[in-house]
Amino acid sequence: MSEHTGKVYAPTRYRPDSPAFRFSPEKPRGAQWTRTEPRNLRVFLAARPESEYRQYRAVLEPFGRNHQQRLARAYAMPTERDWAEEACAEWHERETKTWHDQYQLISIASSIGQLAAAGIRRAPSHNAHSDAVASLVEAFGADCAPLLLGAFDVDTHEHVGKESMHAVLCGLPSDAVADYLLLNLVAARTGPFARDFAERFPRRMLRALARSTPGASPSLRSRFAHLTVTTPMLEVAIIEAEPEVKDVIERLLRLDGVPPEAAALPDFLASPPWKRKAAKRKQVVVEVEPLDGANGLRWRDGEQEAWLEGDEIQRRLAEGDTAGVLASLAKSPNLHRALPPIAGVAAARLAADWLARLRSTRVSVTAWLDRHGTDAVAWLTPDAIGKGGKQRKAAEAVLRDVARRLGDAAVLAAAAPYGVEAVSAVAAILAVDPLDLDGRKTPKTPEWIEPIIGTPVLMRGGEARLPRAAVGHLVGAMSLDSLAIPYAGIGIVKEHCDPASLAAFSWAVFESWEINDAPAKDTWALTQLARFADAGTVERLEARIRAWPDQRLSKRALNALEVLGAVESEDALRAVHHLTKFRGSKAVKAAAENQVELVAAGLGLDAEQLADRLVPERATAAVTAEQVQRLERAMADGRTWSVAEFRRYLVAHPMLGELARRLVWQADAAFRIAEDGTFADVEDDAVELPDDARVRLSHPVLLGDSLSAWVRLLADYAVLQPFDQLGRPIHAVTPAEVGAGRLTRFEGRKARTGPLHGLTRGRWHAVREDNRTRAIARRLPGGGVVEAVVSPGYIGGPYFDADEAQVIEAVQLPDGPLDPVALAEVIADLEKVAKG
Repeated sequence: MSEHTGKVYAPTRYRPDSPAFRFSPEKPRGAQWTRTEPRNLRVFLAARPESEYRQYRAVLEPFGRNHQQRLARAYAMPTERDWAEEACAEWHERETKTWHDQYQLISIASSIGQLAAAGIRRAPSHNAHSDAVASLVEAFGADCAPLLLGAFDVDTHEHVGKESMHAVLCGLPSDAVADYLLLNLVAARTGPFARDFAERFPRRMLRALARSTPGASPSLRSRFAHLTVTTPMLEVAIIEAEPEVKDVIERLLRLDGVPPEAAALPDFLASPPWKRKAAKRKQVVVEVEPLDGANGLRWRDGEQEAWLEGDEIQRRLAEGDTAGVLASLAKSPNLHRALPPIAGVAAARLAADWLARLRSTRVSVTAWLDRHGTDAVAWLTPDAIGKGGKQRKAAEAVLRDVARRLGDAAVLAAAAPYGVEAVSAVAAILAVDPLDLDGRKTPKTPEWIEPIIGTPVLMRGGEARLPRAAVGHLVGAMSLDSLAIPYAGIGIVKEHCDPASLAAFSWAVFESWEINDAPAKDTWALTQLARFADAGTVERLEARIRAWPDQRLSKRALNALEVLGAVESEDALRAVHHLTKFRGSKAVKAAAENQVELVAAGLGLDAEQLADRLVPERATAAVTAEQVQRLERAMADGRTWSVAEFRRYLVAHPMLGELARRLVWQADAAFRIAEDGTFADVEDDAVELPDDARVRLSHPVLLGDSLSAWVRLLADYAVLQPFDQLGRPIHAVTPAEVGAGRLTRFEGRKARTGPLHGLTRGRWHAVREDNRTRAIARRLPGGGVVEAVVSPGYIGGPYFDADEAQVIEAVQLPDGPLDPVALAEVIADLEKVAKG
């Protein structure tokens, strides 16, 4: 120790006089000790000879002026038990307790009870590479297991996984560890560590199996059984196990309490096609040219106009650049949402190729097939009966898909213009047994399936279960299926097996794939969820989709979203709609929006009409808040409902009806909804709505002189509106502004960049040029855009100066008739941010 500086020096390779530590002053200001200095001092002292080591007690004795110093010296010389006892006893008095302080205290404690008295009941981190964990295990052995297990409850924000702690735990002979490893085979992926524990402590593991089995799920019991029969030490230990333990284990292995194996099975499950030699199919080739290969566009009502306001690829197609868009789609399938309106051979070949090859384009391909129906057969028949290759296989897949939708007769009729020989060749394609592999690889059961292959899959009625071999055949059918091209064997399984049992086994397959690092060659384990999902599957899968982007698994989240979209249930469609509001991943949000738009278009609806049909009847706070926002947006956009839609999806809905009764509506005149579901005007006289009327939410601009009367009426009835409807400011465009085509009232006024950019979080969007925002714009219902041009503009992202002044140079209005409500909302938004 230097006489002048008070520092103890530990020589290093690069700085021979680098200080090992510095004691903190009695009243420290600013800097806090790091973990390095106390540790270096402890290492330095531990290497000293015993006689020299003892001399440092006197050296460190004066440096005990505060809690931090006393803990540091006790940590540096853990043999000095009085220092250690003092540091432990005064732990409660410390104002600050960092992780590193806890590590030091744990390293000097003499008993688990001493740590408990200090209030430390768990290790501060699940990183087993820390000195504290080593000290605990060395000092207390298996008794420290509860502290180590408690570390998993600590949110440390560390990027160190749990594997290191699992590796330590599986070496401790503790019942608590055995229970943890068994019950977390899936949640914490403890399988390899449970096996290591079982090899070291087989009798202890058997007792844990006996404790955990009664309350375990069927798939978890299958994992228990697999662990038992594949761990040699456990099989030996069963012989000497306690009678009650041995009884539970034997019943586990015998599947006691589970229905017996089915005596009779459908042929597919008893002997699937890949278990027998199939006759080779002779391919019939008929060379013909497409009769009508011209490209064209088939728009739904209002679709072309909407696409003119859409993204770049949609605008190009709406403007008539069909050939250019087809070329872009061929190069970039990620633009697939532009495919559905395009007719002709080129589009059909793209659809066929994507159907056979790409999962990500499924929704757009399905929408294309729905739109073009048997015309797809006419365009693809030459490819389907032509020379073999990928193009033929893809075309055959489309013909079979159309036949599954519309029937064989419709497909043969569409092929008839190509002649009798061509029709015969198409008939041969449709005649292929849908259970045959037809070019698919023979399925093999992956190793990661083995632990759950013993999960009982019940037959319908629940009185029998599939034999183990048949469960393997079910797994084979799962691997042959795809979202775009269903495998017929799945339908047979669903026809004969219990739906709840299938859903549980399906999820177990997915979990087993996931905890085994989700091998890419077996992604069918994810996609098969679409065939067997129930409401629980949908809920869990939506949760995974929301979590995966933060785990750098965005691609898997997108794949799972495709799976969710393929589930044929209202719960799944509602979940996809929920994800259109997801802020955790722009890619997931955009993909969900695309799915909703395409599903809605297929039903002849727009996205908001579809959303009306997906509102749950039970209202949670989150759902209610979302619906209030939708209603306010509908008012601002001037959205209208038919009378039939209004009555069914708003008035009669348990939750939306309650919100709707607190608002003022408008058809030819304003009205409200009474408690009994009838309609009344501002004088409380009955209102009858004609069947052909269009209903919208009213707005102060529309109510005119009757606004004050409506305010009084709602006040008399003590109606609290779900959003500020009648209290909104009334703004109108002047005749001069209409003539100029600009909102001249804002020209030259200033706005701070922060509030101005804040409008883009709502209905406005930034208009950028060279990565600089030059304007903000808002689309109006029915088409057209209001654009506010600002100067000098600002860069995007979080880097702009929120207080910088922007001058509003012009607010351009679109041509044509303008909705007064939409304009009132535009003016209100700009008035909030513009000064002067």
